[in-house]
Amino acid sequence: MARIVVCGYMIRHPVAGNLLAFFHYVLGLHLLGHEVLYLEESGWPGSCYNPIDHNYDDDPSFGIDAVQTLINTYCVNATVCYVNRDTGDVYGADWQDIKQMLRTADLLLNIGGVCWLPEFLLCQRRVLIDMDPFFTQIGTFAAEGRNEYHAYFSYGANIGQPDCSIPSDRIEWLPTVPPVVPEIWQITPEYIREKPTSPFTTIANWNAYGGVTYKGEYYGQKDREFMRLLELPSYCSQKLELALAGRDAEIAEVGKSLKAAGWLVRDAKEISTSLSTYRSYLIGSRGEFSVAKQAYVKTRSGWFSDRSVCYLAAGRPVVLQDTGFSNWLRTGYGVLAFSSLAEAVDCIERVNADYLAHSLAAREIAEQTFSYKVVLPRLLKTAISARDELRSVEV
Repeated sequence: MARIVVCGYMIRHPVAGNLLAFFHYVLGLHLLGHEVLYLEESGWPGSCYNPIDHNYDDDPSFGIDAVQTLINTYCVNATVCYVNRDTGDVYGADWQDIKQMLRTADLLLNIGGVCWLPEFLLCQRRVLIDMDPFFTQIGTFAAEGRNEYHAYFSYGANIGQPDCSIPSDRIEWLPTVPPVVPEIWQITPEYIREKPTSPFTTIANWNAYGGVTYKGEYYGQKDREFMRLLELPSYCSQKLELALAGRDAEIAEVGKSLKAAGWLVRDAKEISTSLSTYRSYLIGSRGEFSVAKQAYVKTRSGWFSDRSVCYLAAGRPVVLQDTGFSNWLRTGYGVLAFSSLAEAVDCIERVNADYLAHSLAAREIAEQTFSYKVVLPRLLKTAISARDELRSVEV
């Protein structure tokens, strides 16, 4: 088995959905028998978010505790370390010990590309996993150290295909998907039953980090796609609920329009502060209904959501705006793809007409396509066997 350094964004942003996006890698690698070091750096001043008081500062203690709690809860044999790149302060291990771990590691997985330290070059194999296709390729993320990896993977599974307009930046982006650990979402048989009074839900950041203009065209976030479907509740009897995160004033204002159109709207902070609340919310939903970031849709990226794989693992059908994932993922049962308001209505009606079959199909897709047992061995085989075209250096 391998010694693997995982870099991510859990400590700086310890809300449940974000924690799980990275922790599924840590837990999955552990369950496969690998030794894991989780290493995160500060990135920029005031980068640490506290979901209790909703403030940002340089103190990583809340995030470290949140990650360590996950590690302890699931009995993961992993070391958790944090480096403040500006002050040089190190948490979780001695700096020299961290450098030695990097030297002796078989692989470094930089997930999301929001961490970079020169000391990463000590590791013999380095891999970037792009979670945010288009935005990564144009340099919004992973700009530091961009040329210092041996292999590149992306959730933009269609990059390089004729109908995908994401620029490759002269890099071969290998397709991958967000892994899930189904054991986290193991539910008793009575949960896979009709839940007619429960809404379709999703948890979404309304405008995230905003859109960008690239070569004269605008590429936006989820807000633009949701507003295209504003009138959806008036076309179906199914309850639809959005748990929204973002700037309080903006969410309050847009919430008025959504509620007037028939949407149920909740504050995502009520759900995302603890993993148990987040898990209960997903399991208690009838399914997920969501859009994707406008940039993902516009470019036909092939992206699929790390949140949606959790719904699937919980046996909850997913109705998701098509980003081109229908090119590679079987849809129609368990996962249903739409591109218009009329198609969204049809997908919801199809789920409600045969709910049990869609629930069972959802869990099956999670096991067969997104399980860590499928995703991670395939990724590691390519990553560890990548040709050493870059030479590691002493730091």
